[in-house]
Amino acid sequence: MHERSAYNEAVKSGQYEKVTGLLGKYDNVRRLWEDEVMRLFIQPYLDRMVDRKRKMREGLRILDLGCGSGDGYELLIGMKRGEAGLSNHANTAIEPGLLEFYKGIDLNPGLIAQAEAIYGRNPNMVFVEGNFNELDLDSEEPYDICLASYGTLSHNRLKQNARLLTKLAQNGRNGSLIVCDWLGRYSYEWQTLWSNDLDQEQWMDYLISYIYPEEERKHRELSSLDLALLSRREVLAIINSARRQSGVNIRMRKLFDRSVLVGRHIDTRDYNPHAQPLRQRVNSLFEPSIRTDLEGLLVSYVPKDGFHAVNEFYRMFGSSWNALVGYVIALLRHYDARKASPQPEVERHHPRALRMAMAEMRRLIATTHRSEMGDVRASIIEPGLGYALRELEMGLQRGMGCGHGLVAILELEKERAS
Repeated sequence: MHERSAYNEAVKSGQYEKVTGLLGKYDNVRRLWEDEVMRLFIQPYLDRMVDRKRKMREGLRILDLGCGSGDGYELLIGMKRGEAGLSNHANTAIEPGLLEFYKGIDLNPGLIAQAEAIYGRNPNMVFVEGNFNELDLDSEEPYDICLASYGTLSHNRLKQNARLLTKLAQNGRNGSLIVCDWLGRYSYEWQTLWSNDLDQEQWMDYLISYIYPEEERKHRELSSLDLALLSRREVLAIINSARRQSGVNIRMRKLFDRSVLVGRHIDTRDYNPHAQPLRQRVNSLFEPSIRTDLEGLLVSYVPKDGFHAVNEFYRMFGSSWNALVGYVIALLRHYDARKASPQPEVERHHPRALRMAMAEMRRLIATTHRSEMGDVRASIIEPGLGYALRELEMGLQRGMGCGHGLVAILELEKERAS
């Protein structure tokens, strides 16, 4: 199978191992940006579900579609409670003993073997090699959380997704959460593929080239797979179709763009010659003891004719991104010059999310610039800028399909007796 061979190559490369840092599947952006954005958006709904489960003295049942090596489990187990204070060490949302059952499904045998090697001793966890579209849920108890994260549903056609979501809605109970993730139609990573013809499904030949260094990519024959690119309108159509087919009120709780300007292919430039290696540079921000050339973070967006709304969003987002980076550069110069240079101002016309990010960076730099605890810029200020840019994405994105991923958080409303 075309998809299986592509993912087999990725697994064999070693870059899908549970490593961290500047490279690989689990790089800094994946762990500290993408995973955390998912957690922060899901958090209020998970907190509410956990409180309900505790009150009813029930455990959580989780279904993870396209589970990889247990990625969905790690995503949820790593979530914190929203109200946890600074002094409370026990702030995990899913406490030990709350997980009743987890089932992960994936087509790739190598990833399933990896998952079983990591979690196989847990009697509440099961990993199954197979096609999640063929999953029979009629004989299974309802699941509380269904995950199809990190572009999983872009393997399907639109009608397949509607049928799958129908099946999940019919299985779930009142209050169950479904998290769906597609590749965004208008990600800057693949600007050459943009199309406004929403009556036609948009597919891309997705190269798994990002797992190799640039020089190696040039001399290697790369495998690929077909993945669908979706816009907001297409996602809403899938949900409306599943709502009609299932007879279940599927409530949209959140629709958001994930990884705007920092997706995997922003560095490869496989589908956009104007792209800049921003993921590489944001990875560097999060890496301890490494100083980043902050000028290299400045975005030079090149618009595409015929996409007014998308271009307007990227201009606004890129302008805010650059304003934050430029503000931090100016602050560092201000303190390096022992306040001889003027301290930059926060403009009133800036979007609220940008003003808040600037204020946070001003406080952080003012508090830490005299510290002698190692390289403060590399290990405290630059990670702080990485988190501030992440918050900027969360505050300014519009759920249009302008990120690497377009994510929907859905909640089921059923009769209380169900």
